[in-house]
Amino acid sequence: MKRSVKSFLQAPSNLSQWTCALSFSENPLQIAESKHSHLTKSSSNRANMDQMLRQMINNEPIDHFNLMKLIDFSVSSHGFAASAHLFTQFDGFIDSNLCNSMIKCYTDSNKHLHSVFVYTQMWRNGIFPDSSTFPTVLKSVAQLCRQELGKAIHCCIIQMGLDSNVYISTALVNMYGLCSSVNDARQVFDEMPERNVVSWNALITSYNHNRMFREVMDVFREMQIAGAKPVEVTMVGVLMACAHLGALNQGRWIDEYMDQNRLRLNVFVGTALIDMYAKCGVVDDAEKIFKAMRVKNIYTWNVLISGYAMNGRGESALKAFSRMIMMEKFKPDEVTFLGVLCACCHQGLVNEGRMYFTSMKDKFGLRPRIEHYGCMVDLLGRAGFLHEALQLIQSMSMKPDPIIWRELLGACRIHGNIQLGEFVKEKLLELEPNNGENYLLLANLYAQHRRWDKVEKVREMMDHRRIQKVPGCSSIEIDHMVYEFVVTNGMKPGFEDIYELLADMNKKLKLAGYVADTGMASYDIEEEEKEDSLMYHSEKLALAFGLLKSPSGLTLRIVKNLRICQDCHGFFKVVSKVYERDISVRDRNRFHHFVGGVCSCNDYW
Repeated sequence: MKRSVKSFLQAPSNLSQWTCALSFSENPLQIAESKHSHLTKSSSNRANMDQMLRQMINNEPIDHFNLMKLIDFSVSSHGFAASAHLFTQFDGFIDSNLCNSMIKCYTDSNKHLHSVFVYTQMWRNGIFPDSSTFPTVLKSVAQLCRQELGKAIHCCIIQMGLDSNVYISTALVNMYGLCSSVNDARQVFDEMPERNVVSWNALITSYNHNRMFREVMDVFREMQIAGAKPVEVTMVGVLMACAHLGALNQGRWIDEYMDQNRLRLNVFVGTALIDMYAKCGVVDDAEKIFKAMRVKNIYTWNVLISGYAMNGRGESALKAFSRMIMMEKFKPDEVTFLGVLCACCHQGLVNEGRMYFTSMKDKFGLRPRIEHYGCMVDLLGRAGFLHEALQLIQSMSMKPDPIIWRELLGACRIHGNIQLGEFVKEKLLELEPNNGENYLLLANLYAQHRRWDKVEKVREMMDHRRIQKVPGCSSIEIDHMVYEFVVTNGMKPGFEDIYELLADMNKKLKLAGYVADTGMASYDIEEEEKEDSLMYHSEKLALAFGLLKSPSGLTLRIVKNLRICQDCHGFFKVVSKVYERDISVRDRNRFHHFVGGVCSCNDYW
């Protein structure tokens, strides 16, 4: 039987234990144990503080507004520990209403440490929180991601008998979810005697935050069965899950649902719809939503530009960027330029990429982040400018991360530069010695040049360090259901129809000119075995399942967790021609739209 939240938490039984649980002795909250800490900052600030104190003491009665101002001044100037004595000095004037106002003000101002400080001082000075205190302070705890503090507050809530309060319980769901304790969030939700739409939204947000997108769809179905009416915020959360899953049919159903139920196409819903359609590979529908929106913000433009980029429509992305800054007078941010540089990268627009990267700093005053450098390294490396990419890395003001070096190693593999690849390998293994992808890229580089002795050394190194590679995983949506497939080393029970179709497809495709690309397959097996191993890649299993289960003429949409391999890319191109089916594959980096034997990436990926 599932444990109740009460038994799980094992709530403290007295106030002193709660207060002790809420004490902090390490950074960032240096809250001292003493209630009578003295101010230690500059003499001018001390003089200002003394003057404020005299004014307040001489002007009876003490005003709540001025008292809040004094405490805020003290915390801002002298820190938490030095300000704690004010709660003792004015204990006759500080009550729960004043503390609640301060906590709300600090939380709304994103001063979350300040909010928690006031809450801890309430307990230390015998000021009992009430039902208005907890939702606000829990929001700050969630933003600070202090789960242990959140559990301590949860204990207080249970002891005070407030755990049935719908607003407090909803805040707990949100807190646990944002602190990556989604099971606790779900348990609190399940034990709520009353729920409202905000409670459902909090659970959806929790699952989205923890990248549990299938669970988001399950919760949405539960919500409908329970008779709770979704609002715009609900739809934004569900559309986010659809976007990540590539669940176009479900996303379209939600679009129609909002239209039928007259939910507003506000800027947040509209932006989420554009993002969903773009990440499902339907850019035309994303454009329609964009044009229908009366109000747009920078996030709306960013998802449109990024959507164009990931779908291989780099020119459209750059035109949208120009329109955004020239006609609509929006100021681009770092995310805007990330989309622009990705567009240049996917299309091989090297000169344009150099120009935009420079203008980011010189024209718009934006400091490139590591993601922007990663795009430039990828752009330059894929185009063959390997040494320029290396020089850019060496000129970075920040330390290059493993992703930067991996982009360069991937470029070395594409262009067969073993010498530079081995240099990059040393950097990668120094930073990330247990990532299997680093070893596979190096092994593939050696395999291209038939350096089998080097390939064997890489494999031995992986075995010695017990390094596992991430298995390929692909999903496809059929009749509003998402089916998932994982790469296999051979036939699995229950997949007989898929294997039979794949064997038949292989014969037909060879007659149409398909030749399996076995260059990256294991070197110590026969050529025929290499071809067989390629047939069980996850995207091919998903493709065969889609052909079996969907009507002819329907576009097959597949999402893969890794970069599509060269053999599968060639395989899909021929399938789209022989079987006359449009195929859309979203891999880790971008979309590949296969139509009539041609891919939208123009074989540049």
